[in-house]
Amino acid sequence: MQKIYFPGELIKHKNELQSGIGTYVKDDKIYASMQGSLTINEQLISIFPSHQQDPELKIGSIIIGQVNCIREDRVFVRILKINGVKVNNYIEGVLRKQNIRLHEIDLLEMNKCYLPGDIIKARMISYGDSLKLYLSTAEDELGVLFAKHQETQKLMIPLSWDEMLCVESGLKEKRKVAKPNFNQLV
Repeated sequence: MQKIYFPGELIKHKNELQSGIGTYVKDDKIYASMQGSLTINEQLISIFPSHQQDPELKIGSIIIGQVNCIREDRVFVRILKINGVKVNNYIEGVLRKQNIRLHEIDLLEMNKCYLPGDIIKARMISYGDSLKLYLSTAEDELGVLFAKHQETQKLMIPLSWDEMLCVESGLKEKRKVAKPNFNQLV
């Protein structure tokens, strides 16, 4: 049975091989950028999709994810979709404090931007270590898409760039809200 590689998994030190389809180079090492099996053809190393293929990861990809855990300086996100395509395997993203927004970073309180369970939209900005990807929400259209109010556990909708409103109770909570794109709703 052929080994299956997962996005972010180290394949080989570069040496004399070249990175091909489904791979990328970081620190002179070749990594898989998609799930699949390894093929080496005339010094070109590639990954070709397996049956349960995850979408190819590229810097700049838009992800939809669910916040799992919050630390003082970072948020851990389970990636659910990459460029609108459902992810079949567990892939984790890290959203560092400096990548949440462009202004007033030193005043930022993580629990007023994201909470566990929030569904967010982010951009992949780099390949991390192991199976983690580095993410950013430092654009207006990136941030929380859906959230539940902490007390009522009811759906909240965007009220402003930093606040969401519980549709049932009228209570508000702070978040780093994604600017709604009403063209996608039509």
